[in-house]
Amino acid sequence: MTPLPAESAEPTTGRSRKLNATSYVVLGMLSYGPATSYQLKQRIGLTIGNFWAFAHSQLYDEPARLVAAGLVSQTTEQGGRRKRTYSITDQGREALAEWLAEPTLEQTEVRDTGLLKLFFGMGASPEDIRRLARDRYQSHRARADGYIQQRAEIEARADRWQLKTLELGMRYERTVEKFWKDFMEELDRDPP
Repeated sequence: MTPLPAESAEPTTGRSRKLNATSYVVLGMLSYGPATSYQLKQRIGLTIGNFWAFAHSQLYDEPARLVAAGLVSQTTEQGGRRKRTYSITDQGREALAEWLAEPTLEQTEVRDTGLLKLFFGMGASPEDIRRLARDRYQSHRARADGYIQQRAEIEARADRWQLKTLELGMRYERTVEKFWKDFMEELDRDPP
């Protein structure tokens, strides 16, 4: 593989292009080791894809932008499919460290179709409300069980912070699962 020269980039404090969440996802994933865009997609699917959703097509565009900014380097396979493998640069590590040091004060956004339907439930039939509660209960239970299984599969090779994200995922899903279970019991006691 031959390294491609990166365009000169301004120091991280004077970047001409503002980095976004996808930029930091790419930098963060590359901090674990070099990867192609496809490998980034796989890594994300098995890790932060559990709690951070975005269009995977961005993983094919963003690395090239980060190369142009000097935050990522690129090597291209000679012949074959000419796969591009990306690696984080020292400037990229600095940018990631700066972002990690920034305060995180924004509110967590919850986008749950089940809650949206429950909010407008006065227009639904009692059977629809029961089905909604049962489906959401089963969905959150399955997701929590999936987190437990995932933890068991990666525990030996994951770092402490990755395991903490799974712990929060499990706790969140179990809490929401309990809400829907309690709601089903309430519906049994006091039908709509």
